[in-house]
Amino acid sequence: MVALLAPPSCVWILEGTEDGVKAPGSIRESTAGAASLVSLKMNGCMKSVQEINISPVKSLGLSSVGVVHVGMSGIVEDRRLFLIDNRDRLVTQREVGRLTQVKADYRGDSDRLCLDIPGSDSMEGSLETGEPVATKLWGRDVTGDVVTGDWGDALSDFCGQAVRLVLSSAPGQCYDEYPISLLSQASLDALNREIPVGQVDALDARRFRPNFLISGCEPHEEDSWLGQTIRVGDEMLLHVVARDPRCVITCLDPDTGEADFDTRESIARYRPRTGPVYFGVYGIVERAGSVSVGDQVGRPS
Repeated sequence: MVALLAPPSCVWILEGTEDGVKAPGSIRESTAGAASLVSLKMNGCMKSVQEINISPVKSLGLSSVGVVHVGMSGIVEDRRLFLIDNRDRLVTQREVGRLTQVKADYRGDSDRLCLDIPGSDSMEGSLETGEPVATKLWGRDVTGDVVTGDWGDALSDFCGQAVRLVLSSAPGQCYDEYPISLLSQASLDALNREIPVGQVDALDARRFRPNFLISGCEPHEEDSWLGQTIRVGDEMLLHVVARDPRCVITCLDPDTGEADFDTRESIARYRPRTGPVYFGVYGIVERAGSVSVGDQVGRPS
């Protein structure tokens, strides 16, 4: 049953080639290499988790949280649901930019979802599912079950087109290429220094949707971690496998979803290369564990 709640927003605190190594389901080439436990390049500064970001429904607005549990397939609450159109095609901000305005919170242990949709009452309730469906995500099959009730109608009204909300069959299906994305604050600062004054407000990390924003790095230092294993927090080990190729979503204002600045052109201007424009890195989980804001990032002990 879905309960309609009057605004304000509902918020839950969650407790609990040169591109990299090719992972199952990835469509991009990467460079293989054994995990290194000792050779992570460090600059002498303490590195730590500055932000943790998740999107329980793929391509909706990011939610910053204080702590997450990272399983072998990624952050448990991240991208557990997704949207499809009436032809079972994936719907993201590439098609409907204003999806970034919708915020979601999901409790997997009870299958409870909370949606905050601008201009309408917030929705909260346990998820009930119906027909099974399948869609394509970066060339691979992703399966799930359509969520019944008022969820799809409310999202359709907001999007201006028919969409259906789908609960993924299993955690870790709905990432684009790899389960975890990582970006350093220093890389973002370097990009902002390249943007002429007055052209756009300072870009914030939400444009790039990193799961973990890391402080204490040199600009683009995360690129040097390719092929290596890093420790994030006391428990979790992440093998850095690929650079993150950036798409048109980074050109959208993360508050409105409107196209307002060509981030890829700016990145390519000061980091010239042929092919995709990279910014940040991807990783796969080698050891599960909890991660909190403020946790240190470094070599495995």
